[in-house]
Amino acid sequence: MDILISGLNNYVGRRSASLMADERFRVFAITRNFKLFESRLFEPLHAQVFEVDLIRGGIDPEFFIPNLQAAFYFTQVPTLLDMVNLKLELLSLRNFIHLLKRMNCQRIVYVARLVDRSGIQLILDLLKEMRMDYTVVLKNSVLGKDSLLDRVFKSIAERRFILYAKKYADRSFQPLGIHDFIRWLKAILQVPAFHHRILEVGGSETISFMELFDFYRSFHLIRSGQQIVHVPRWLVKFMYSRKLDISATDYAELTRVIQSDYHVNNTWQVEMPFAFSSIQDTLLDGRENHLLRA
Repeated sequence: MDILISGLNNYVGRRSASLMADERFRVFAITRNFKLFESRLFEPLHAQVFEVDLIRGGIDPEFFIPNLQAAFYFTQVPTLLDMVNLKLELLSLRNFIHLLKRMNCQRIVYVARLVDRSGIQLILDLLKEMRMDYTVVLKNSVLGKDSLLDRVFKSIAERRFILYAKKYADRSFQPLGIHDFIRWLKAILQVPAFHHRILEVGGSETISFMELFDFYRSFHLIRSGQQIVHVPRWLVKFMYSRKLDISATDYAELTRVIQSDYHVNNTWQVEMPFAFSSIQDTLLDGRENHLLRA
C-alpha cells in the first residue's frame, strides 16, 4: 500500500517517516523544509520525502504518486482552539486534500490531540465538504524518544531541586508508545467500520505524571538524586514557564495536556481488538534503544 504523510513537524508524523514503512507499506511524505526536517532526525529515514508548501500552495504539477491509496495528515499547528491556528490548519488541510484528489486518492486519516477535541468540528466540516473518505483520530499523549514528555522530563531532571504541585503531578492520562500507535494507525486502514468516524485512542493503562516521572528515573532514562519539593501551583507555573528548557510551544502544549485530564474508553476495540504494550515495556524498549545508541 502506498501512503502519503503530511505533518513532519508533528512528533508522530516525523517518527512515522522512519517507522511506518514495512513489507506492506511504501511511505511517501511531504514537508515545507527538508533540511530542517532532516536536522531533527535521529533514526534512519524510510520514506521518500518531497518539499511541498501547503500554506503557500503553488504545488508542482509534476508531483504525482501513481498508486496512492491513503494519506495520514498530522495536525500541523500547536492547537485547534485558537482561531488563527485553526485557519492555518484549514488552509493547509484543504490544499493537501486538493493534492490527494489530483492523485485520485480519497482516503485520509486526520490525527489530532485529545485536547483539541472541542475544536475539531470545522475540520470535520471541511472533510465532508471535500467528500473525503475520512477517519479522525484524537490521541492521548505519545511516549518515545524526543516526544514532548521525554523532552520535558529530561529538562526537569537537570535541576537539583524539582518543584511540583500535587494537583498537576497527580493528574492521570493514558499514554501511547510510539511504536504501538504507528502499528495502530496502519491497522485502522483495514477496518471498514472506521470510515467516516471519530476514534479516540489512549493506552491501556492510566498513570499519573508523577508516576511516569518516577518510571523514567527508575529505568535510568533520566538522572536521579534530585530533591523533590512540593510547592503551590502558582509557583510551579511561574518557575517552569520561565526556567524550563523547552520551547514556548512545548510549554503551552504541556499545560493543555496537564490541565485537560482526558480519559478514553477505546470503544473501537469492538471492531478491532488491539493489544497495547505496558508503559513499563514501552519505556524499557526506549531504554534499550538508548543504550544501543550510546
